[in-house]
Amino acid sequence: MNQIKYQQSQWMKVLWITLPLITLIVMTIETNGLDTAARLRALLTMAGINFLVLGVIGRLTIKVDSTYLRWHFGVFGWPAWKLPLNEIRHVELCETRWVEGWGIRFTKEGMLYNATGSGAVRITKADGSTIRLGSAEPDRLFAQLHQLIVPTSHSSH
Repeated sequence: MNQIKYQQSQWMKVLWITLPLITLIVMTIETNGLDTAARLRALLTMAGINFLVLGVIGRLTIKVDSTYLRWHFGVFGWPAWKLPLNEIRHVELCETRWVEGWGIRFTKEGMLYNATGSGAVRITKADGSTIRLGSAEPDRLFAQLHQLIVPTSHSSH
């Protein structure tokens, strides 16, 4: 396996705070008057749902080795994507707008994968499509990708 040249994870802090908090509030209100066994079943069900949601989308990890750019959400490593570095034609620093939200989003600029914050790297692929990867350290991700991509002999700009 290729040596990892860059790796960084971003936790979806808003989700990690609000999901359990909302669950606690709903459980307090909605289970009032239920017997202990029913309350426990409801609590275990909600805890399982929280675990699943946070496990699948609670974190964005980006890795770069000498062959691939890889990224995945969650602690389970799924959903996951990879892009061969030789398919990347251009990288640039950019920002995301708060209205674009977090997670996996289809935007007018192409796919956006973001966990928190507004810093990102825009990646133009060989087919002309673009993706943006949100990062807590977009400068480092940009520098690593820029160093590794194979420059094209002509520019489409």
